[in-house]
Amino acid sequence: MSSRIVKCCAALRAFVLCSLVLLIAPACTRTGASGAPIQFRPTIEPQADAGPAQLVAPALMVLDEPPDRPLYTLNVTLDYDNGTVHTQEKIEFRNPTGLAITEIKFNVPPARRAGAIDVRDARIFGQAQPLTFEVTNTVLSVQLPAPLPAGAGIALAFDYVLKIPLQEVTLGIGGDDSSRGPYSLTAGHWYILLAPWENGDWYTPGYVPVGDNYVSEVADYTVNILAPEGIIIAGAGEEAREGRLWRYSLPMARVFAFGASPVYQIDQIEQDGITYIHYTYPEHRKFTEAVLYTAARAVALYSELYGPYPYRTLRIVETGRSQGQEYSGMIGIGTTLYDGYAGRGSRHDLIATTAHEVAHQWWFHRVGNDQIRSPWLDESLARMSELRFYQHYYPRDADWWYQRYISANRPRGSIDLPLSAYPDGRAYIIAVYQRGLMFLNDTRKRIGPETFDAALRDYSEAMAYKMATPNDFFDALARHTAEDLTDLVSGYFASAVVLPCRISGNAVGCRR
Repeated sequence: MSSRIVKCCAALRAFVLCSLVLLIAPACTRTGASGAPIQFRPTIEPQADAGPAQLVAPALMVLDEPPDRPLYTLNVTLDYDNGTVHTQEKIEFRNPTGLAITEIKFNVPPARRAGAIDVRDARIFGQAQPLTFEVTNTVLSVQLPAPLPAGAGIALAFDYVLKIPLQEVTLGIGGDDSSRGPYSLTAGHWYILLAPWENGDWYTPGYVPVGDNYVSEVADYTVNILAPEGIIIAGAGEEAREGRLWRYSLPMARVFAFGASPVYQIDQIEQDGITYIHYTYPEHRKFTEAVLYTAARAVALYSELYGPYPYRTLRIVETGRSQGQEYSGMIGIGTTLYDGYAGRGSRHDLIATTAHEVAHQWWFHRVGNDQIRSPWLDESLARMSELRFYQHYYPRDADWWYQRYISANRPRGSIDLPLSAYPDGRAYIIAVYQRGLMFLNDTRKRIGPETFDAALRDYSEAMAYKMATPNDFFDALARHTAEDLTDLVSGYFASAVVLPCRISGNAVGCRR
């Protein structure tokens, strides 16, 4: 093809020829709260995966058998050259509120940039009448035509076009994890995501230019990406390819992400039944062996410490960013992290970052947490795992690692603040990544390595595929030790943590 631009009609024909079930016909005019309605039709009738449906009210169709957790079907047409992602999305889910509701809210991270996403249509899947919706900041609010009963299931469909922004230069940790540079495009938190329900309301936190501004509950994903000729897709989960159509299935995931590039070089190894796949730019392919074996070693160690890795594949994808990023079944490694590596040895950001991001398959994916209000729960534990990686595989380099990543900056700051409380990315890194590691390391020394490891394994198993809180972490410690940790907690935490009585010396007001 002389151009990689995929026209709307051509994309539809290709999808149908590949027997892809499209959710809705692409819109060419804006619909919803404003604009004229469009003709809305599935290319074929709704399939059995949506479950039998019944009418609760004249305009509201619910699922007879809603899924146990949200089920996302994402049909994507990628225009790589122009950096646009046209998506037809279906979400099947059960009303989580315990109430009859007429409004449902969704988080839309890309909407933090004005004009980045154009939501063209929202409706109940299979229904002809579009729904009223509104996008305000990063929140999409959808109005139902009749109350959705508590516990009832519904399938909503959206049609939208996302413009992936050019890679921005950021200091520290933060910014868009969906971006494009000269060699690749990355789609991280790029789609419409059902907001969690907590404390009687939808949880819709706003954007903060520090850290990871996402809260991801477990869901199942079926994703079909129609890419231009010559574009390689690197997506998470089980992959099947039919020409330009890339299909992915990813169950029990916090997020589905993918990378795309015309230059990716692909290499893989298999170890203990897990396939590790490295997608990298040609100039960095010489580092593939080191990256793949670092990832495989990290998975082996963390599986022993925290529980088994849940998927049959792990993809390591080079991105245009300057930092690493965790996803379910996939990690992103920023291109600048390859710079200066000699191709062997452990004393480099490439090896340390790979070990760190792999650890997030446990501390983010397996054990979820609120990365906005309690970022230390995943980042400090991932950094602790990074240290364990060096102690286990490169014991002579562990002191180098600690000096470079932890003690060199004389860390300061409370580790338990929300993202919005840190003035910049540097302060966030020093407090959460560095002092957070110091707190965990001091705790491990206080209660003993074997006891700490047993408590962390317990925490991982007890909170698997749930949303953990600091209380859950301290409860796990209390199940394995009676050491008083009051002084350690008060030295690292800004908030007045109410510890379990067993690890607080039975302090007044402790949790029993």
